[in-house]
Amino acid sequence: MGEDKFHYEIPKENIRNAKYEKQGFSPTVKRINHSQHGIRLRTLTRNFVKSTLSKKDIEYTSDLFLQLETPDKVTIKSQKQKIENLGFELLSFSTNNESIGTAKIGKDKFPKFEERLNNYIESADNTGKTYFAPIENISSIPPETKISRKIDFESEEEIEITINLFSVISKKELLAISNSIEVELRNYSTIIRKRDFKNGITIIYCKLQAKHLAKIAADYSTIKEIKLSQTFFVPQAMPTEALPNPLKIDKITSDSIICIVDSGISKNPIMDDLIKDRFVYVDSASIDCDYNHGTFVASRCVFGDNIDSCLGSHNLIPYCNLIDLAVFGVDHSGQLLGPSEFLLMSAIEDVVDKYSGVVQVYNLSLGADSPISDAQFSDIAKLLDYLSKKYKVLFVIAAGNMTSLLGDFPNGHFGNANSRIGCPAESLLGLTIGSIAKHTNPNALSGSNVVSPFSRKGPGADRGIKPELVAHGGNLISPYDHSLRLATYGISKDGNNLAIDVGTSHSTPLISQYAQRLFDSYPHSDPNLVKGLLCHFTDPRSNHEELNEPSLNYVGFGEPNVDRALRAGDNNAAYIYEGKLDQENYQFIGFHVPSTLNANEQETKLKIKITITYDPIVNPDNNKEYSGARITAKLYKNTLTGKKEINISSDDKYNLPWNPIIQFEKIFSRSYSSGYWELRLRLYTRGKVSDSYKQDYSAVIEIIDENKKTDVYADIANEFSEIYKKIEVIVAA
Repeated sequence: MGEDKFHYEIPKENIRNAKYEKQGFSPTVKRINHSQHGIRLRTLTRNFVKSTLSKKDIEYTSDLFLQLETPDKVTIKSQKQKIENLGFELLSFSTNNESIGTAKIGKDKFPKFEERLNNYIESADNTGKTYFAPIENISSIPPETKISRKIDFESEEEIEITINLFSVISKKELLAISNSIEVELRNYSTIIRKRDFKNGITIIYCKLQAKHLAKIAADYSTIKEIKLSQTFFVPQAMPTEALPNPLKIDKITSDSIICIVDSGISKNPIMDDLIKDRFVYVDSASIDCDYNHGTFVASRCVFGDNIDSCLGSHNLIPYCNLIDLAVFGVDHSGQLLGPSEFLLMSAIEDVVDKYSGVVQVYNLSLGADSPISDAQFSDIAKLLDYLSKKYKVLFVIAAGNMTSLLGDFPNGHFGNANSRIGCPAESLLGLTIGSIAKHTNPNALSGSNVVSPFSRKGPGADRGIKPELVAHGGNLISPYDHSLRLATYGISKDGNNLAIDVGTSHSTPLISQYAQRLFDSYPHSDPNLVKGLLCHFTDPRSNHEELNEPSLNYVGFGEPNVDRALRAGDNNAAYIYEGKLDQENYQFIGFHVPSTLNANEQETKLKIKITITYDPIVNPDNNKEYSGARITAKLYKNTLTGKKEINISSDDKYNLPWNPIIQFEKIFSRSYSSGYWELRLRLYTRGKVSDSYKQDYSAVIEIIDENKKTDVYADIANEFSEIYKKIEVIVAA
């Protein structure tokens, strides 16, 4: 029985919908004199029009882009419906001032707006005052707000930048506008690249003196932002013991494929037969790929954490095949050349599109050095999120490393602002992976199963959980040094030696393999379920005791236990359901608690743990409201008097609005009955999400005997075998 205790599937018959009434509220904005207010708005409007007519892109766009502002202490978001009644479309909200937003209005709608504004001023009852009163200011978008604060735009220093255009612009208009900007840039730069990415963002990459940026930002209303181009880094592994000779490489366990986005995988006798395709997207100054880091990472992805066991066994068992996407090169002097954000985005988009429906897991053991900021999503994170949803793939991303001691360990070190995860680990739909130590000694900085000294922490850009998961990535010794015995093992570039290194780069490929194993085992499921299983079935890990804060932002949900994600244990059982939510109905998911876990049973104690994962649509133009979908969940227990909603304390749940993972658990001791329980879900949306949008999701509902006295899986089979069938999981030989 233990061999095939696969989880139960919740049947469609257990699902019911119930319509709900949508409610909304928008506070009223009062004006002492509406006519005077209207006259002021008319003056501001005329000034805006005069300014806009001088823009170099005015002839190419059918829309006018502008900044709107509401009165102090009145959020522009709260007035959205009223403002949009006037013909505007609010595109984004300022992350610094809740009264400011960026908007557009069609040129064809603008005369009607001016007509309504005149009527507001001149009519006796100030017709339209409900809609005009919230507007305090109308202006062109200030050029300085488009330029990143990290750029000194008065400097003569040459910098690498990216220029982003609004994603709402039509393709035809984008082509004309980007061509115009390119012509302008050629006055200042000879290195220019541009691309229309699949998530609607048009990016222009170039090198120029910073002092020219203010003029470019001012001349083009269609420019959304100008940012420093990020460059990505990877560490280097160090060869150690020679591999045994002979060394047998067994047949692969699975014919599935993981893509390694890294520095290239060397053509050596161990790795070469596993590589099904190669792509090279390296900096133009490169003479070759680097191979060091990429080979090490790839070897941990296919052979796992215990590669060094081959020293005794003389054999290695690869799990799956690989695609090699090389993005790190070396120049003539041997210097490592990392990709720009633009190049990395181009490479990933091309390969994901080419291998659509074939490759489901992409390993990104790389990152930018700078920590992320609240409500700021990088261009590559936005693209990864789009590709995740569009192509149903999973990006597994390293949290990033602290390469030096940032303060007294551990408080000053982890308390430093630079200890936060780096781009692209803030990806909302990707899985971000931190590191824990497995090996320790008296000089080690971390104990076993404690967050590694170098592993960057969360939260994410939305203040949500990051990293979500951890795995073995190595340890350091005091004060902040490497130790051979505390490191992780991989294969060296030449394939002749083992190599050692530490970093989240090397915990990440372990999770990539786990994810692929689950995709292989649940072949008809999408990334929502794989993420849900990985985040639900975990072993708890911890941060340092001296850090007086929760472990969530250090080790996330813990370290995945893939065996538990496939099979029930001695005292638990899990129900799985994958569904869709619409915007008009609650959805109730029914499941059964066996009678052996009834409240009057003295030997057993009921615990229920639930994980819900989903892939919200994202808005690349609006960092403040980046996620466009939110699911809420409530649990209803069975009682002698009917269903009752359960209150779950904040200590027992993770539920950040608009973040795509919900997890909660609760132990029950009284006031409940076994039998039929329900989980209620509701979908909320925001921004320009279509009314017909439906949200895919997965739910894992685990029933546990906390006292470890009864076989819950068998109890459900004995009592409810006519309702629940086990999922026929495909387990690799």
